[in-house]
Amino acid sequence: MSLELIRWLANQLGLSLLEEDSKGTLSANIHALERLGAHQPSGLLEDARKLVDAADTNQLEDLVAEARAGRQAAFDPRPGVQVLAIPTAADGVALLITSQESPVPESVQAKAAAADLAAGVSHEVANALSAIVGWAQVARERPDKAPLEEALSLIEKSAQVARDATQDLLRMVRHTNHERSRTNLSVVIRDVARLLRPEAQQKRVTVHAEAEDECWVDAKRSQLFSIVWNLAHNAVQMVPSGGEVSIHARHHGELIDLEVRDDGPGMSEAQQQRAFEPYYTTRSEGTGLGLAIVRGTVESLGGRIRLDTSPGHGAKFRIQLPEAGVKRESELVPRQTRISRVMKPEEAQRIHVLVVEDDEGVRGLIATTLALGGVTSACVSSGANALAREEIFSAALIDLTLPDARGDILLGQLRDKGLVSRAAIMSGAPPPEDIDPNGQPDRWLRKPFDPSDLVLCVRELVESDAGAKNVASS
Repeated sequence: MSLELIRWLANQLGLSLLEEDSKGTLSANIHALERLGAHQPSGLLEDARKLVDAADTNQLEDLVAEARAGRQAAFDPRPGVQVLAIPTAADGVALLITSQESPVPESVQAKAAAADLAAGVSHEVANALSAIVGWAQVARERPDKAPLEEALSLIEKSAQVARDATQDLLRMVRHTNHERSRTNLSVVIRDVARLLRPEAQQKRVTVHAEAEDECWVDAKRSQLFSIVWNLAHNAVQMVPSGGEVSIHARHHGELIDLEVRDDGPGMSEAQQQRAFEPYYTTRSEGTGLGLAIVRGTVESLGGRIRLDTSPGHGAKFRIQLPEAGVKRESELVPRQTRISRVMKPEEAQRIHVLVVEDDEGVRGLIATTLALGGVTSACVSSGANALAREEIFSAALIDLTLPDARGDILLGQLRDKGLVSRAAIMSGAPPPEDIDPNGQPDRWLRKPFDPSDLVLCVRELVESDAGAKNVASS
């Protein structure tokens, strides 16, 4: 979670926030200063102790040390209050103090969603315009290299993408539903390759496109175009002169495999971990929205995405989407009966949740959502870190696709160690056909999910576990 988002959340929710940068400079938001009765902060640990009304600072010191080491951590100094320590930069840390008494305006989520939606639409329209401008220039300057009819056809298709993006915005604002159509991904890939031609030729980059015929997916053309264009366009921009970008699509059982590869500079491990984070970019002219939009679109279609990259060895994105007509995970798993979404304070204080999620932004959202509900959590980014824990958890929330493990296999291992009994697998993809029998989750939490769905899922896991123990004891 970015520091800007943490600040925005704290200010919107009326939470106290203390920040210390790598040079030891301390700052506090207005809510912290009001509760401290001061005009400026005194010291990180001293002010945190006052804000949580704690007698000693030992636990706070450990918490800050964890954050400075790059790990998010939390602890409850007293019932109903939690301190979240969040690493913000090299040796920097932010302390967010939450309580169940803090007001949570219903408009906060709507405002954030509207801002992200507007940014996403602007990004998609800008992409379409770049293709339009490129082909307009080719048609005007090199008519011998590009027949006018072809140029006009591709310009028209790009304009349709921009139109679809704005229409999607209107549909979401008006809350109107529309049926998903079937689209041949192979045709979309060929169109994207042709649209990229002017920019690729200018950079002396070769774009290869190979797709099996009839790769049909239950999706709108604009959705598939967004996925392929963002990945391929990013690749063209990243590879050096003389580089290559390839786009492939093929059938894989009941799935359609889409792969976009490049021989560019690749990414470091730190960059790879943040690659799908909204607004994160390594390019000065980038918006940081392309990969976030791709991931969100893929998950909304019931698919999964994987990134393989390393410094100096390019990048490969592999996407799997259900073939048209194949039931998705959301249709295979029956919806649970909705109950109260709010846990009583005494219930929440007894719950300790293990969260295994490699996406930093999603991990931060889960930790903050649980903390606002009074639930403590231990958040880790890999299967190895999860297996290294020693405490027993009330429940676990595990991402299906982790860098070093598959979620269901990890769940089986955690159960074998006795660390967890009940768990939910988080994914936008269908359940794997070869799911580990010991790693069968009690719930499938479909991505993207609302914070209320997350809290409800945890409550159902804990209640079902308590019910099973009562039956066993009787």
